[in-house]
Amino acid sequence: MKYYFPIHLDAGNRGCEAIARGSALLVDEPAQHIFSYCRNVDLDTQMGLAEYVTLVPCRRESFLVDKFLAVVNKLFRTNRTKAWRQIYPYRSFLRRITKDDVVLFTGGDMLCYDDNEVIYTNNWLHERGIRTVLWGCSMGPENQTKEKLKTLSRFSLIYTRESLTYEYFQSLGLKNLCLLPDPAFVLQEQPFPLPAYLENNDVVGMNISNFVMDGMSLDNPFGQEVLSLIDHILRETSSHIMLVPHVTWNVGGVNQDDRQMARLISQRVGRPDRLHVLDIDALNYCQIRYAIGHCQLFIGARTHAVISAYSMCVPALALGYSIKSRGIAKDLGLDERLVVDSKNCPPGTLLRSYSYLVENRETIRRHLQDVMPEYKLRAYQIRDMIKG
Repeated sequence: MKYYFPIHLDAGNRGCEAIARGSALLVDEPAQHIFSYCRNVDLDTQMGLAEYVTLVPCRRESFLVDKFLAVVNKLFRTNRTKAWRQIYPYRSFLRRITKDDVVLFTGGDMLCYDDNEVIYTNNWLHERGIRTVLWGCSMGPENQTKEKLKTLSRFSLIYTRESLTYEYFQSLGLKNLCLLPDPAFVLQEQPFPLPAYLENNDVVGMNISNFVMDGMSLDNPFGQEVLSLIDHILRETSSHIMLVPHVTWNVGGVNQDDRQMARLISQRVGRPDRLHVLDIDALNYCQIRYAIGHCQLFIGARTHAVISAYSMCVPALALGYSIKSRGIAKDLGLDERLVVDSKNCPPGTLLRSYSYLVENRETIRRHLQDVMPEYKLRAYQIRDMIKG
């Protein structure tokens, strides 16, 4: 039996790297038995993923083929042509798979967005009798479409990573369900030489993404909330702030690079004596987790950055914009004030939640220390489910 990860993409999103690493540990097979579709083999190799999975290079189409596909999609807007265009780049990868293999759709929140390759690839595999697992997923009713509803029943197993998604899928009548922690929870931190500012252990870690800002700008209501919070920390405390980029993607004209957001904040705020940006270019997910573990508090937009804080028992505030943040915090028994909805955030909300975090930091830390060991172990239950 071999295992295939068709939606991995690459470690330009350290969350994708985390899911691939954690999933390989849960599958418990050598890299020669796990195949991951990869957009950037050099980067994934640098991050150490080749130790866990076999990296299969993404098929790059010629300019003419790409233009032809775009024209076909524009002229023939049917479900069949849309499915064909979504599957086309994966076809050589998919043809490797046999009925003895298992396909794990590792995208996590892929079904929180528009109809995409998860749906059409799963349908194609289902028609050929190949086992598929929707792996460590989140999705809410606000994300539902007719095509998603149809494909959900075609997965051999749906592994949900938090109870809000699990309960929603139950309400749809789906039976092929399990509820277990995100695969990234099983990862261990990896030590590396820390920047000097982390040595005093009085650092607030902060990850800000374009998703919570509705673009690469601070000139919006939530951007003002973030800047007000940073100003409060710098004025009212002696803490340093470490901005932690977690995604470096700028692909196909879609910019998700957290480093750019960190630069915007640094330029706006100044204060290089106390506001720092963690240089992640040479750091993998587990090394970033190690740095987050040296923070007193953490505030994060990227789910897998917040998962690192939880895993290291660092009191954390999630800047959630979807069901995944609320669900994971709920399952860990954390107060709802520790998730701030960046899309619906009245003035002062972020600062009030941060104040709650500060006032209750030791209680939150002890709670995470109590629940985290057993919570992490639960993830290993998936191994018997996919090998049975």
